[in-house]
Amino acid sequence: MRFYKLVMYLSLVVGFALLGVMIWQVGVVGLLESFHLMGLWIVPFLLLKTLPLFLHTAGWAACFPGQRLPLRLWQLFLVRQAGSAISQVTPTATIGGEVTKVLLLEHVMPQEQATAAIVIDKASITLAKMVYLALGMLYVMYTLPLPTELQLSLYLSIGLISLGLMGFIAFQRYGALAKLVQGLERFRIAPQKLQWLNRHLVRLDRQLVTYYTDHPWRFICSLLLHFTAYLSHTIRTYMVLRLLLGTDATGFPEAFMITVAVAALDQLFFFVPGQLGTLEGARFLVLSLLGVAQIYGLTFGLIARIDVLVWHGLGLLFYALCTGLPVLPAPKEL
Repeated sequence: MRFYKLVMYLSLVVGFALLGVMIWQVGVVGLLESFHLMGLWIVPFLLLKTLPLFLHTAGWAACFPGQRLPLRLWQLFLVRQAGSAISQVTPTATIGGEVTKVLLLEHVMPQEQATAAIVIDKASITLAKMVYLALGMLYVMYTLPLPTELQLSLYLSIGLISLGLMGFIAFQRYGALAKLVQGLERFRIAPQKLQWLNRHLVRLDRQLVTYYTDHPWRFICSLLLHFTAYLSHTIRTYMVLRLLLGTDATGFPEAFMITVAVAALDQLFFFVPGQLGTLEGARFLVLSLLGVAQIYGLTFGLIARIDVLVWHGLGLLFYALCTGLPVLPAPKEL
């Protein structure tokens, strides 16, 4: 735990330093002029985020067992945004957000069902992202002059994550999570905690196996929805570049390439809290490699930062609504 906190604080310091160096390099006056080019168009840019967010929400909805979703789609959207916001503002990676989702869903369904839906969705959205990055990087590799070492790092990261993910899905499909814990019990390490975990995993395995057996096509549907959500980010990238660069802006294929390259770099630095510095740096680097003036690369990154702050701020507001007001259905007997 101490090592994790040390890495987190070190990442924050490095992130602040990186952001400061980029701002110093391009100048504050130039940044203000670039933001002036965006003007009020930043509002529709922010609103366009609703498209991928609702597609991701629909992808999660396909991961619930049973014939009927326990919540309306807009309510599930609130739960998802609340969880995403908690993940960003707490030093728990994505675990804090997933736990938050389970707690919010306990009002309408058993904990095991809510956990199963989140575990399945986590596998679906991660697999969709890996497919998106793998296909996109094939295009990027022959177009964008990324350093060879960086390309190898990206492909190695994507390959290892995809391999582990396929194994994780297989464990879900055949209900082997509890069996894995049972195997660990042989080493006599924290046996009481492992026994407690095993009892919960047995019930979770039952939910997972039922889902993959009774609703095999739902996972494919979820995967396609998440994949489409990632593709839709290209629209927002094209819009920003068009506003900043005018007639010198790249075309839609190039906007797709930039979106993929940025997503790959974001994936590479996922461990940095709040992606401080790396969120801006990834966009700064990609546009610089394409020959775009650094001022526009940093402006692109800062616009992305505003986007994150706005939507995560709304997520925290949604969390307050979900916990303090009757946004979700009242608890009922299960």
